[in-house]
Amino acid sequence: MYAAFKHLHVLFVLISISLFLFRFVLLLLDSPLLKKKWLKIVPHVNDTLLLLSAVGIMVTLSMYPIQVPWLTDKVIGVIAYIGFGVLAMKGKTAGARWLGFIGACGWIAFLLHVAVSKQALIAG
Repeated sequence: MYAAFKHLHVLFVLISISLFLFRFVLLLLDSPLLKKKWLKIVPHVNDTLLLLSAVGIMVTLSMYPIQVPWLTDKVIGVIAYIGFGVLAMKGKTAGARWLGFIGACGWIAFLLHVAVSKQALIAG
């Protein structure tokens, strides 16, 4: 069961990052595609599935944030990524949007590092 959750989780991570990058490019281009209903719904559905797959992995392995420092780092990283992602997509100025985008990309790199290395950088 763990392998299924893990593969789904990786798939949803790739989709989430791709959608974030795609939506940011559309924002830069001031594309009318950004207003499409599906592009407002699909990222939230995917991120919900991403979260559920993460919970599935944690339950299957009986590993939980607070108990496992690198998982605590991932929770911190996801919260920071969401915050910077919101700034990237809804910032009032181009500078704020770019700050959000660069910050979100930095947190994505952090999350990928922690996921692969299983080493806590913040909560350790």
